[in-house]
Amino acid sequence: MNAQLQPAIIQECTNHKTANWRKADYRACITLGTDYFIKFGDPKTMAPEVATQMHIQAYAASDTAGSAPRVAKVLFHFQEQLTMYVVMEYIELVSYADSGRKANALAWLSKVAPPHGHVLGAVGGRIRHSVFKAGKAPLDFTDLAALERYLEHGRNILSINGRNTVASVNITNDRVMFLQSDLDKSNFGIDKDGKTVLMDFESIGLLPETLVLYTLSSDEIIGPFLTNTLGLSGTANLASLNAIASCLWMSSNPKLGESISCQEVV
Repeated sequence: MNAQLQPAIIQECTNHKTANWRKADYRACITLGTDYFIKFGDPKTMAPEVATQMHIQAYAASDTAGSAPRVAKVLFHFQEQLTMYVVMEYIELVSYADSGRKANALAWLSKVAPPHGHVLGAVGGRIRHSVFKAGKAPLDFTDLAALERYLEHGRNILSINGRNTVASVNITNDRVMFLQSDLDKSNFGIDKDGKTVLMDFESIGLLPETLVLYTLSSDEIIGPFLTNTLGLSGTANLASLNAIASCLWMSSNPKLGESISCQEVV
């Protein structure tokens, strides 16, 4: 069945891209009938997203307590030339999730156990977070100490006055947890059966709690609730992280010359 669907999938995705790629709201995804939702794009970007979604979906499916949000099941994926196509079950949404549901989904997500050996970021990919230029880490960080050293490089490109007033960010003792770094309402839905649906796994990854706090601080409703519920620490880092993030976004070299403490993937 998979092989039989592939030509139709490729054609429909091609037609969609040709007709819509110039539009401001273009998204590289389509529905095929009422059974399939399909995303397509660069395999380097898509592969970590798929691996993360499959891991979290399997974890949700094994949740006997019934507290897990719904996660679309990846049915199959394939690559044709330079494009990866990911075929998942289609979930009919009736509305966006309210703040309470959103907070509960994020609290559940924070407790998902990572795959063995996985340290930071998407499964098999880099961290996606607004602290980095263009929202994506320029390097694969091998551990929290490597990320901390990178952030210190960012602090060191501040002005002399900035370096004197902005403290170093300390994260080596942070807990790590999965987070949806994009808190936009479009990433949290409700299906026709009243189940909360967690979406867009491109921006989900394993993060130190300081970066989790940085994301949650942008939401005045769920931020304080989750900070308390999850027992998050690291608020002392937030002012420094905000200053460093501004420098990272302005830097012409987002790698900051780092190549020893972090593993660079070409």
